Amino acid sequence: MEMRFLAGSPEGYKGANPLGDIIGRCLEQTGRWDIATMRSFGMDAMDRATEEDRAFRAFQAQQGFRALAPLPEKAQVLIDRAVVEVGLQRLSFGAYLLAQPGLQFTLNDPLSVTQLEWYTRSRTGAAQRTMRPDSRTENKLPVMLPYRLPIYLTLDGFQLDIRTLKVSQRVGMPLDVTEAGHCTRSVNEGIEDALINGATTLDGNALADAGYTAPGVLNATNANAQVLTAAAWSTAPVGSTVFTEVEAMIAKEQADKKYGPYVMVVPTVVGNALDSDYNATNNAQGLTIRERLLKIPSLKDIIVADLMPATKVAFIQMTPDVIQMVVGQQPTVIPWTSLEGFTFHNLVMAIMVPWVKSDADGNSGICIGTLT
Repeated sequence: MEMRFLAGSPEGYKGANPLGDIIGRCLEQTGRWDIATMRSFGMDAMDRATEEDRAFRAFQAQQGFRALAPLPEKAQVLIDRAVVEVGLQRLSFGAYLLAQPGLQFTLNDPLSVTQLEWYTRSRTGAAQRTMRPDSRTENKLPVMLPYRLPIYLTLDGFQLDIRTLKVSQRVGMPLDVTEAGHCTRSVNEGIEDALINGATTLDGNALADAGYTAPGVLNATNANAQVLTAAAWSTAPVGSTVFTEVEAMIAKEQADKKYGPYVMVVPTVVGNALDSDYNATNNAQGLTIRERLLKIPSLKDIIVADLMPATKVAFIQMTPDVIQMVVGQQPTVIPWTSLEGFTFHNLVMAIMVPWVKSDADGNSGICIGTLT
């Protein structure tokens, strides 16, 4: 069986040569033959797609990475679908952050951006009260401190060999795309872990580019700290103790001129404890600890994240000057074929980087509680 095609062969895509048809259409309609031009024709090589398949194809085409996908379209759609079905699984705090308006910073051409640069500005002077609008104002010279954030890739991949694909086509057995879902979950976990614990390399060291790192919530610069009573928050829940210590975290945030709205991110063991009665001996209102805490006006939500260490609780002001997610590319399958044509590679790649900030005066909108 012919497994590879020559560009000069006369057969079109309805015959035996999809590559020849793509090149022919490029030359006929644009007069050019290059990768950028072929991109628009690559996914049209198979002309047997349903409307639903075309919708998946259009979505992937918008991402800018789907050029000359090597797999037959039906097989590629199955893989795409597996990624879409996983969606935001394994993202807890990450999914919440992405859902908040104003807390995403979008990169239009993410592969061209390796670092994001910004400045913090110290507060200077004050407004004046005067009877004349032409009164001279104070000449201010704020302190401007530069910072950079490395824009790294989070990725995982899997392969399909030609025989597996051909067997699936011959006997009509659905293609096993389980690995596509596993890789997507792995990428999501990498994004969530970086958001909470900071971006690291495989050896556990902080990921750094030209000396600049990408910290998460727990290792944020200038974050406030609060000691929490471990038993009251986990093994033997005491609502009044938890409430008092949350108020202490709020006080530290307000001292840094961060007045909310706040969210509290807790590990699974604490999340379970917060569902206990606020006051087990006299709980006339029937409130759990979680429900009582959410009656605090400035506390917007409590998020349980299983990647949060069991001894940590994060209290965060949800505003763009404290935390954002840099979004260049959500998890997307990028396919290509090996040089010999016998292996089909699929890369699940995302460009999503946490952006945690404090101001030039060292004020932070994050307070880290440690259970002791």
